[in-house]
Amino acid sequence: MILLRLPTDINVHPDVSGLPPNVLAGLEHLANNAAGLLVIFSGIGIAVSLIGWVFASFTSNPQLIERSKSSLGISITAVALLYVGIAAANYAGRLFS
Repeated sequence: MILLRLPTDINVHPDVSGLPPNVLAGLEHLANNAAGLLVIFSGIGIAVSLIGWVFASFTSNPQLIERSKSSLGISITAVALLYVGIAAANYAGRLFS
């Protein structure tokens, strides 16, 4: 009963009317840069995982193959979660404007 009522009790309405326009633009650029940086780090993780997987297959190292597979899955999941978060934020931003 409490779990069903909890999401309707949370209301967040930030007051950005007092902020100068250049601060709002700066916050938007900061969010875009942070998202881009996270995508770059995840892309580097994917590349390193694939390189490790190829190297492990050449050396026939089963432990390194498994570690590379799991790190590849984690990197791909990180990128997917980032894109889902960005899509949800964009949808919510258009929903309340």
